[in-house]
Amino acid sequence: MSRKGRPRGRGQETPPAAPVAGSPRRTRAVGIALALAAAAVGAFFASRRPPAAAPAGPAQRPNVLLVTIDTARADRYGSYGHAAARTRHIDRLAAEGVRFETALSSAPITLPSHASIFTGLYPTRHGVRNNGNFYVPERLPTLTTRLRDQGYATAAFVSSFVLDRRYGLARGFDTYDDRMEGATPQIVTLEAERRGDRTALALGEWLARQARDEPQRPFLAWLHLYDPHEPYRPPPPFRQLFAGSPYDGEIAFDDAVLASVLDKLRQTGQLDRTLVAVTSDHGESLGEHGEETHSMFVYEAALKVPLVLWRPGRLPAARVVEEPVRLVDLAPTLLELVGAPALEGVDGRSLVPLIEGRPSGPPPALYAETYLPKYYMNWAPLRALREARYKLIDAPRPELYDLREDPGEQHNLYAEQPGRVAVLRRELERWAGDGGALSLGELDREATEKLAALGYLGAGAAPAEGGHEPARKDPKDVIRVFNRLRRANGAVRDRRFDEALPVLREVLADDPRNAFARLVMGSALMGMSRWREAMPWFRSYLEQVPTSASAHHWLAICHLRSGQPDDAFREAEAALAIDPRFSDARVLKGGVLALRGAHAEAIAELRRAVETDPAKPIL
Repeated sequence: MSRKGRPRGRGQETPPAAPVAGSPRRTRAVGIALALAAAAVGAFFASRRPPAAAPAGPAQRPNVLLVTIDTARADRYGSYGHAAARTRHIDRLAAEGVRFETALSSAPITLPSHASIFTGLYPTRHGVRNNGNFYVPERLPTLTTRLRDQGYATAAFVSSFVLDRRYGLARGFDTYDDRMEGATPQIVTLEAERRGDRTALALGEWLARQARDEPQRPFLAWLHLYDPHEPYRPPPPFRQLFAGSPYDGEIAFDDAVLASVLDKLRQTGQLDRTLVAVTSDHGESLGEHGEETHSMFVYEAALKVPLVLWRPGRLPAARVVEEPVRLVDLAPTLLELVGAPALEGVDGRSLVPLIEGRPSGPPPALYAETYLPKYYMNWAPLRALREARYKLIDAPRPELYDLREDPGEQHNLYAEQPGRVAVLRRELERWAGDGGALSLGELDREATEKLAALGYLGAGAAPAEGGHEPARKDPKDVIRVFNRLRRANGAVRDRRFDEALPVLREVLADDPRNAFARLVMGSALMGMSRWREAMPWFRSYLEQVPTSASAHHWLAICHLRSGQPDDAFREAEAALAIDPRFSDARVLKGGVLALRGAHAEAIAELRRAVETDPAKPIL
């Protein structure tokens, strides 16, 4: 099964893939990547025309191209000092535009970080604290809704199911292309992705239509690229060029992907009035502090990302902003740069004064968190607060670092500087003292009553916040367990079940309340067609994560495969009570109705599935 465009395990931040026994392996397509790499070299910059003066009027507001390269740490780009990088196109954007030396994410997890990028709010305010079970609230204005209200055409092209439309970021987009090739027909997990060149081709087709049909209408186009996310398997020729550093190969591949999009903008005459923003949602630890990937820790390696803004003639050239900034600042900045009304009451601030070298007031505190350890592993969440050179990490064993003298965060000063700790802790409590908001989907009274009627009396309740919290393990003390689980999940993804099962049994023997290990075990047994054995693991996972629509859906599949259609129907109903937009569960429910001979009701369910997700193929 090819690495790009198919479900794959992401143990560090998403529920595991639940493979169907006997699913075919797909071969890797490389022609597109080879053609893209050949065409991209120099095509964009060699032929770019000088920017023309933009006519006045709302219709001539600049376009916005927002590119988020998932899991890209800043120090792997040439413009950020990485000598071995092959990122000439992004480096050229930085040389001709504005580069922010220190830009920090609010969470080392994909969905919460993107929610912060689009809302300008910290996770404590928008409530999206993890992948999979959280949703961007519909009440919140976003960069997208604000620009659409200003007459912009809006389109998004994302490369991972973790950003599927059901999680709320699609609101405000006229087009939201989130189709993942190669996903198993019965199971939608957070593991499905498509390779970046394929996502870029879809964007290119939209750009061509836009230039043809509405050439004077400004647009917001969001391109999300997922390739640097583990496992690192860049396509040729990057695989050969970076045989010893495949992570760098993935970043180089996405640099070429971006060049192809910029060249498409040039070909369609749209480049000269397009503001380009390139960033990432979070970084990657690459073994620092014992973390192989990301999502467990809030050290700089997983938080520091590239941030480049480019529009020659409108933005200063070769400007480097040294003051640390935040991804929550990006939406306010883009809105001011295009002359659109600001988002009110957000945590971010416009960076235009810093770009123009004007006074901007004292730099704000930089907050970050990861709640994945709590929701997936039953370990302690981590929160961090950075002011100027010092950074406090709130953990069972708290940490304080002087980032000017110790950028690698190796020397914990917590016991040595109690006064500074007290100041930072007060500020941290101001940002997140009550735990913050939780946006766990549509668990309103009606949904809760539906779940109670199905026998899930406690399923409508959010995880307890406040009151007495049990003592939880510090992720620093159990990171090796997490790394082993991540590798076991990768073995399940690759159908090496004999390798995964002993690791899972050992972890569960030592840590029986580990939610993620339960989920991976259920996934492994499901992949082996041991449907009845998988069911208790999904049920025990639901005891800890009662708001998981996906776990109910996987249970429904197990029941259906075990010849228990009534139980499958019940679980599909539970999934839909939690998430009415879960089209896969609705399709399964329609199938059971058809088995019962209730054809009119089955057709009605399938129609509702199509209405919910019209671009999704029903297999």
